[in-house]
Amino acid sequence: MKEHKKKILIIVVGILLIIGIGIGVSYAWWTHTISQEGINTIQSTCLEIALEDENSITLEKAYPITDEEAEKLPPYTFTITNKCPTMIEYDVNLDIMESSSRLSSSYVAIEFNGNEKKLLSTLESVETSYPGVDYVPVEGRYITSGELGANESKTYTIKLWMDESVTVEDDAMNKSFISKVVVTAKQSHKVRLVDYVINKNEAEEFKHEATEQTPALTDYRYTGKNPNNWVYFGCDTNCTDDNLYRIIGVIPTQSEIGKDKPYENRVKLIHYYEYVGDAADMFPIMYGSTPSNKAYRWNSENNNNWEESTTQKNILNNKFYNNLGEYKNYIATSVWYLGALDYTKWDNNIYTPNMLYKEERGAMHSQNNGALSFSANIGLMYASDVAYIMGNQVVDKNPIVNAFSNNWLYVYRNAEWGISPYLNTNQSAGQFGGIYFHYTDASNIFSHIASLSAPFSIRPTFYLKSNVLYENGDGSQENPYRISNNE
Repeated sequence: MKEHKKKILIIVVGILLIIGIGIGVSYAWWTHTISQEGINTIQSTCLEIALEDENSITLEKAYPITDEEAEKLPPYTFTITNKCPTMIEYDVNLDIMESSSRLSSSYVAIEFNGNEKKLLSTLESVETSYPGVDYVPVEGRYITSGELGANESKTYTIKLWMDESVTVEDDAMNKSFISKVVVTAKQSHKVRLVDYVINKNEAEEFKHEATEQTPALTDYRYTGKNPNNWVYFGCDTNCTDDNLYRIIGVIPTQSEIGKDKPYENRVKLIHYYEYVGDAADMFPIMYGSTPSNKAYRWNSENNNNWEESTTQKNILNNKFYNNLGEYKNYIATSVWYLGALDYTKWDNNIYTPNMLYKEERGAMHSQNNGALSFSANIGLMYASDVAYIMGNQVVDKNPIVNAFSNNWLYVYRNAEWGISPYLNTNQSAGQFGGIYFHYTDASNIFSHIASLSAPFSIRPTFYLKSNVLYENGDGSQENPYRISNNE
């Protein structure tokens, strides 16, 4: 009986297995496979850096030297260049190679970028990353790290020598020290505002010839009637119209005065609405109307040197700037060019955008013989800033007629001060000499030379530090760019 039941169980299991196999085969018979006709493509972004160097360190028959003697050693100089349009982060390490008689890093002094010397062994230990096969790295020391925007470069110097603390009792005789600077880079998740503006390709490129104060430069400016160049500045969440600014463009500028001083691309902002500060500093407006019906004098003194202007000293670079709080850290101290403009050319209506740009950066002094350039945090807009908004098609044409029919800088029909002084006129010295934009007369926006004491509106203008980051927003007035500090 038991044997009979056992046979039945085996038969049932077998039938179930046959059914299972049949289902599997049937399933296979009815399976239909198709594939897409196109291909899936993932295109990686650019990540490429270049390393240029000079003065490789060669110390033969080295012996301990003093720090004073080390100052005379030629440094190893290397430059890292980001060759891509996106921001990168990089680390610089010194990999120490194996040798039959390696000199201990505790005996080697290092001076990086002219800073105070340290013993190499005191630097942070890191994993080696030298990829070559000619040497085997056995020790890694961290030197520095940083970020580079699109096509930016940074140069460093290193000195290595046997430290003066080494004595004959130390195990330093007949040793060798072999090392290589290793730079590793990765794409950054951060996006600098200056790179975002350029890469978005909504700003128009302008190429400028060298002037008496500047070399040939290229900038990127927002043109037309209403581009997406709105930015919130000076607020985190509860932003108001007073926090609305617009990007004039990405403009190469300097921190130090001098044609040979380095330039870097910086985003230039202008306060969109008139600035209204303390009522005690303002006077009844001369032309048109504004929400406050009050405005500022270019200078309360009879002097048309911008560096002496009361608006520059007391309002823009004092009260306005200091009221920004932590947002002062976003602003770069920059050079403002103060080449004087010629009133007779306004009078004869012959200025073109390129002429304005050249003379603003020229060698003609103001009526009161002011400086040709001035370093400060806050300024006002140039006449060329207004003129270039009409685009490359008018750079060598007279821009005055109907200049504000398609110009986003137009805000309201009154008048406002610009930064540029004038040359000598037939007026008494010091009484006249500041440029202003006369919006009430559409045929001639720079229509008159004005008394310095005439009350006109002002709109603070400044350059952001190049490392200010883009966070979000599409640049429209409804969704302005949001930015953050990268310090």
